[in-house]
Amino acid sequence: MESPEVSSPSRRIKVNQPLVLIAAALCAGILADRSWSLGLLPPILILAASLTMWLFCWRKRWELAGSWLVLLAVAALGARLHDAAWNRFAAHDIALSVGDTSQPIAIEARTLDYPIALPPAPPSALQNFQQEGAVRLPLQITAIRAGRDWRPAVGKASLLVQTESLNVGAGESVRVYCQAMRIEPPANPGEFDFAAHGRADRTLVSLRTGFASCVESQGKPRFSLWSLMAEVRRYVARNLSAQLSPSAAPLADALLLGNRSEVDRRLSEEFVQTGLVHLLAISGLHLGVLVGVVYGALRLCLFSPKRIAAAVIAFAIGYMLLVDMRPPVVRATVLVVVFALGMLAERRVLPWNTLAAALLVVVSWNPADLFRVGPQLSFLAVAVLIWLAPLLVWRIADPLDRLIAESRPWQLRLIRGGINSIGGAYVAGLAIWLAALPLIASQFHLISPAALLYSPPLMLVTSIALAAGLTVCVVSPFSSWLAYPAALLCDGSLRWLAVGVSSADALPGGSIWVAGPAGWWTCGWYLLLACVAIAVRQWGWPLIRGGAILGGWCALGLFAAIAPASRTAGEELRCTFVSVGHGTSVFVEFPDGSNLLYDCGRLGSPRRATESVSALLWSRGVTHLDALVISHADGDHYNGVPGLLERFSVGRVYVSPVMFERESPGLRFLRESIAAAEIPLATLQAGDRLAVGADVSVTVLHPTARGVLGSDNANSIVLLLEAFGRRLLLPGDLETPGLEGVLREEPIDCDLVMAPHHGSAGSDPARFLAWSTPEIVVVSGSVNDQQRAMAQTIDFGAQVWHTASCGSVTIRVIDEAVVVSPYK
Repeated sequence: MESPEVSSPSRRIKVNQPLVLIAAALCAGILADRSWSLGLLPPILILAASLTMWLFCWRKRWELAGSWLVLLAVAALGARLHDAAWNRFAAHDIALSVGDTSQPIAIEARTLDYPIALPPAPPSALQNFQQEGAVRLPLQITAIRAGRDWRPAVGKASLLVQTESLNVGAGESVRVYCQAMRIEPPANPGEFDFAAHGRADRTLVSLRTGFASCVESQGKPRFSLWSLMAEVRRYVARNLSAQLSPSAAPLADALLLGNRSEVDRRLSEEFVQTGLVHLLAISGLHLGVLVGVVYGALRLCLFSPKRIAAAVIAFAIGYMLLVDMRPPVVRATVLVVVFALGMLAERRVLPWNTLAAALLVVVSWNPADLFRVGPQLSFLAVAVLIWLAPLLVWRIADPLDRLIAESRPWQLRLIRGGINSIGGAYVAGLAIWLAALPLIASQFHLISPAALLYSPPLMLVTSIALAAGLTVCVVSPFSSWLAYPAALLCDGSLRWLAVGVSSADALPGGSIWVAGPAGWWTCGWYLLLACVAIAVRQWGWPLIRGGAILGGWCALGLFAAIAPASRTAGEELRCTFVSVGHGTSVFVEFPDGSNLLYDCGRLGSPRRATESVSALLWSRGVTHLDALVISHADGDHYNGVPGLLERFSVGRVYVSPVMFERESPGLRFLRESIAAAEIPLATLQAGDRLAVGADVSVTVLHPTARGVLGSDNANSIVLLLEAFGRRLLLPGDLETPGLEGVLREEPIDCDLVMAPHHGSAGSDPARFLAWSTPEIVVVSGSVNDQQRAMAQTIDFGAQVWHTASCGSVTIRVIDEAVVVSPYK
């Protein structure tokens, strides 16, 4: 007999961990479809052609060409999966029946979860009105009313009901009468894209109603796996609430089930600002601790290794379903299952291959997760630990030294082992912190050195809380007395966790707000980091060479951040009207490189005003404000300032002479915030000028040193900006009698005017615009302000731009020309 034909060694492909290449190809296809929207047909044609050519190469035994064709087919499959998840929606999806503005609607739906309570915001001196509590209920739409008839509909939506509780279960059919609108895209550069976030979950619509009676139950819940898991979550949450103290129960709910809505808002912000949010947001760490508890308990019960492995697999999959298949937990579950299967089969598990398998599962289930920060950080952290593992395992190479070490007293061995473990935890934490730093800085604009110091000990505290919380969940249904010690331990550890996070937040320099690197630099950093990591591990590169390459990339990013500012200096004046809803914030960038912020506030949440303005400033690379002008003492013009002072350094704050004459909690808090930040406070009055370089002037037209009688609006600071022969007017909320004082002066021919008082009739727009004769009018306000402004049937032939519909509006004055650029 002839021996079977064997391919030559030169043509044989030896890949130890092939899933790494397959996962990379799948991600490349997903990225290509997100970037270029390949559509339905091209990926299918590429997939079919690749598989056909692969079959030909397989018959010819062309292994290398066949391997590339397989990867091309996988990439085409990834593009097709992403197109189906991101671009393909049914013709009767509810989003096609809903517009960008709120409208009444009647729907029938099935609840996807039990109602999640959203407690009211804590009282704030800066809040214009107190927000009430609400509940959030995710829905799967089944029908929508058209006239008197109901027609089938599909789609997901999130319903917000202004009530303290809602008597509805998971999987229940409901009829809802509410207001509906599409989830709004960002209105300012750099803002978080809630529309894209919802689209990733195929949720395009938000629903809102003010009454629990608008949600009518239509029958008993329909059984499904997801409704069963939701009811289990509800049962566990109630159990935890009954066994733990009121302050610890919300934290336990967040750690074990992922429900963070009831955690104290201040504490939740501290988790984020200190970089310790990975302890609160449910992740692979949590599953790893819980699996360790289950494994240890089964070992104590003397079960066989195979039964333990099977039980661990069942627990990991069950927990993944319980927490609604969050991507970090799915990743951790795949790792646990693969390692447990390796134990059952007595086979070696390859770590990179296993991580690639987890990535394949996550992005196949939802390709949009590839672009979310949470999954990115989760996979990045595990990749760093895998790469670093050989350095963290402390071994004594010499057998004689090892024998001497083993013969030492157990107390000494315990101390040495503890020191090595603590050192390894800090080294691993430092490596993960450095690797994740560019991504966190670009997405969250935070650098948190406090996490380096506090993360390892608080991780131990979190592990104890998780283990004790799991014990409470398992034991309390049988006996609350037996669960009491575990509840006491869980309660105490969660209290220590909260104290530790608060102390980390109070640490000087523990968190630093930054503009963050550009997107192109961040992508390049991680591509370069991957290449350097492979070169060091596979090709034996010295670490110093890899560090030099990464340092060079950092230098390039720093130069790219500085260069644009130096090029544009002296060329233009840029004025951006930030979209903050019913409120005002205008950011002015002068030709000499200096800047000025005119107001920062909105009606309602001061935090939203701070975040909108911060996003715009960071998108421009701004970390310092030379001047901040607060036009007058209305909260919708200043309530975002205290939050802004925590994130940016400010050279000087300017107010009117009568700004603080009237006492109020909000003004008191504002003044205390300015004093705490050690920022000089000065006043502006009619006739004052701000020095901003040659060919540019900022003149104060109002108020006088004594102000005028009337409301705060009447004493608004009115600024006239002149540059390159053009004039821009910022009047705040100017109204009578201060308006009359301005109109008595010589008329000023302006190129652009911000409509006073958000375009309301109280500012007498007819006379004011006739006095200033602008070619461009910008209205800073909400949708309601837009409707009121449109109700003024005054047409001056000027272009009117409204931030409610256009988003932020940027005005560029260049060489005696005015260019308007709306963000939307």
